[in-house]
Amino acid sequence: MHLNEMLMIKARKDPDSLLKLLVITAVVSFFVVVMVSGYSFYRAFSGFVIKNAENNSVQLCKVLIEQQKELMFVYVPGKGMELGLHGTEMLVFDLSLRRYLAPFDIFKVKVYNQNKKIVFSTDPMLIGKVDENNQRLKIALSGVVSAKMVYKELARDLDDEPLPDVDVVETYVPIMSPDNRVIGSFEVYMNITQYRTMIRQGVLLMTSLLTLALVGVFGFSYLLVRGGTAQLKEAQAKLEQIATTDGLTEIANRGYLVARGDEEFERIKRNRIRSERPADMGCIMLDIDHFKNVNDTYGHHAGDVVLKEVARRLSVSVRPYDVIGRYGGEEFVVLLPDTNFAQSLIVAERIREKIRTEPITAEGKQLIITASLGVAGSDETDSCLADIIKRADEGMYKAKKGGRDRVAWIDQPEAG
Repeated sequence: MHLNEMLMIKARKDPDSLLKLLVITAVVSFFVVVMVSGYSFYRAFSGFVIKNAENNSVQLCKVLIEQQKELMFVYVPGKGMELGLHGTEMLVFDLSLRRYLAPFDIFKVKVYNQNKKIVFSTDPMLIGKVDENNQRLKIALSGVVSAKMVYKELARDLDDEPLPDVDVVETYVPIMSPDNRVIGSFEVYMNITQYRTMIRQGVLLMTSLLTLALVGVFGFSYLLVRGGTAQLKEAQAKLEQIATTDGLTEIANRGYLVARGDEEFERIKRNRIRSERPADMGCIMLDIDHFKNVNDTYGHHAGDVVLKEVARRLSVSVRPYDVIGRYGGEEFVVLLPDTNFAQSLIVAERIREKIRTEPITAEGKQLIITASLGVAGSDETDSCLADIIKRADEGMYKAKKGGRDRVAWIDQPEAG
C-alpha cells in the first residue's frame, strides 16, 4: 500500500491525526529549510567576501610584480627569467612592499619559488623553508589562483602587532615570468574580520525574511487544512449518524443495535471463560399494537408521529448506557447490559405503562397506544445474540396472542 493511500485511510478514520501529522511535517520542514537556507546564505555571503578578497589579492600581486619586476626577476642563462630577491634586493623589496600594502588589510606576504621554497616573507623567520606538502601551493604553481577563508586565534600585522580573533582569506597567486611561465607564487593574507558582522547581519536578515515567509505560508496552509479537517469531521459525523441511526426515530438502527449487542455478548462470553461472575444481559422486543390501523385511519404521518413518540418514551424509560433501536417497522428492541431476567421484566413493565398511560397527539387526535413486549435474558446455552433476540421475539408474539398490551416470555424459569 502506498504512503498516500495509508494517509487517506488514516484521514478518513481520524481527521485530527492527519492534521497533527501535517503540523509535525510542517514544523520539521520549517526548521530544515531555515537551517539549510541559513547555511546557504552564509556560504553565499562568505563566498562573495572570499571572491572579493581573492580579486583584490590578485590585483595587488600584479601591481607588485609590475612595480618591482626589476627586483623580482633575474635572467639565468639557459633557464630564462627566474625569481630574484637576493641580498640587498630583498631589503629594498620588503620596504617597498610594506609601503604599498600599508593602506590595505594585508598583514602577511610570502613568495615561493618553483621548488616550493619561501624566498621572501614579511615574517623573516620563514625565509628558506620549503612547504613540500602544501596542496594549495601546488595548485598555484600549476597556474591557478586558490583562495580560502580561515579563522586564526592570533596573527600579527606588518608592524608585528598582535591581531587576536581574526578572519583571514589566504590567497595563492601564481607569479608569471615575462615570457608567461609560472616561476613561483605569492601567498597573501588579507584580514576580512571587518566583514564578519556584515556577513552575520546579512545571513540574519535573509533568514528572518525567509522565516516570515515560511510562517505565512505554513500558517495559511494550516488554516486551510484545519478548515478542511473540520468539514471532514462534520461530514464523517453525519455519515456515522446516517449509518448508525434510524432516520425517523433518531435512535439506533437495526445494524448498529445488533453490532452493539454482539459486543456485549462477546463480553459475557469472555467473563464465562475467565470464570468470573457471569454478566447478564436482558433483551426486550416491543411491537406497537394495531399500528396498521393507525396508518390506515389517520395516515402515515400520524404513524410516524407515533413511532417517534414511542422511541422517545423508550429513551426516558431506560438507563443512558442501555441500547434501544428500531428493529424494523413498528418493532423496537431494548438491550439491557448487566441486567438479569427479573430486572428486565421490571423494565419492560415500566415501558409498557409509559406507552399506554399518556395519549399521543397525532393529526389533532388523542391516540391511546399500547404495545406487546417479549422479554429474554442471556443464558449459558446461547451461542450468539440472535438466540436471545429470538426468545424475546417469541415472547412478544406470545403477548400478542394473549391479548396484547402485556409482557410475556418464553422458557425463563428463573422469572417464576
